[in-house]
Amino acid sequence: MNERFTKGFETIKQYVTEEEAARMIESDALADVAPDLRKMIIEFAYGEVYSRPGLDAKSRALVVITAVVTQGAAPQTKTHIKRGLHAGLTQTEIIEGLLQLVPYIGFPRVQNALTIAQQVFKEEVENGK
Repeated sequence: MNERFTKGFETIKQYVTEEEAARMIESDALADVAPDLRKMIIEFAYGEVYSRPGLDAKSRALVVITAVVTQGAAPQTKTHIKRGLHAGLTQTEIIEGLLQLVPYIGFPRVQNALTIAQQVFKEEVENGK
């Protein structure tokens, strides 16, 4: 592992469990079609962008959640809501962040995101978190 990867891997641990971080390295569902994508995510997104000074992990997580919601990216919305909870966001903070988007992106996308959030919150309770 190079320095950027190591920095990114350490940064991502603010957003995921140790187990999930290890799983990200060991199994990559897209490795057969895009073997470098995971490396790019860890090195660039987490090693260079997420690790910048100026925002705490909770603030970054909320920004990312709203960004993927505005794109209508459902799988990434689920992923980043989970990461936001791990970074310390409360369910209320996530819900309020999503509701803040209504005037900008509309009710349908926010309703979809709230449905995803509801599923994540339920899964977290079922998993004892």
